[in-house]
Amino acid sequence: MKRIALLLTIAAAITLPGRITSAQPGNLFGKNKVQYKNFDWKYIQSPHFDVYFYSGGRDLAEFCAEHAETALVAIEKTMRYDITNRIAIIAYNSHNDFQQTNAVGEYLPEGVGGVTEPLKNRVVLPYEGNYELFRHVIHHELTHAVVNDMFIGGTYQALLTGGGMMIPSWMNEGLAEYNSLYGLDIETDEFMRDATLAEAVPPVGAIGGLRAVPCRPDDVLVHRAKIWA
Repeated sequence: MKRIALLLTIAAAITLPGRITSAQPGNLFGKNKVQYKNFDWKYIQSPHFDVYFYSGGRDLAEFCAEHAETALVAIEKTMRYDITNRIAIIAYNSHNDFQQTNAVGEYLPEGVGGVTEPLKNRVVLPYEGNYELFRHVIHHELTHAVVNDMFIGGTYQALLTGGGMMIPSWMNEGLAEYNSLYGLDIETDEFMRDATLAEAVPPVGAIGGLRAVPCRPDDVLVHRAKIWA
């Protein structure tokens, strides 16, 4: 029973306010990605990462490298797995610049706080003006990168040949959020309590699709838990 509750809690953590929303390929067909800025890319290296930055982004790159190494230690300990390949991180100074990236083919709307593309296992993320949020995004997206390395080898060839195993998005996103918060936090606990009191927690057999989960009646925002099969 505790195991089921934990899985549902992880799944519900995906889109709480302030949480990271990852791009879902294919659901933004027809949106144009306008690239109106030329980026002069440079990079720095840490033991496990190549962090790419451009004009005005050196400090962000150093912050990113430092916290990526810290996050990787925690992720590898939790997953009991050591990555086999270096991971590239592409850091943008703003969300507007991030939306122009050609590392990801899909259009990236305002709600996307970061993305890890599986073909080359690159982490792409913007700085949104908040260093704690930036740290959170780094940890979240690196969890995806480690999972990619573990299950599909972190290579283009493995993905195309089907040599790896694809895990459900609800678990992939939930695990990334769980890791980036270093476990269950108060906000997630309150969210699950609200959902339970409103009888909005789906049974395990019904996990799948997008489900609206109502919270307190006086909430201005409508919380949604993305739960995939």
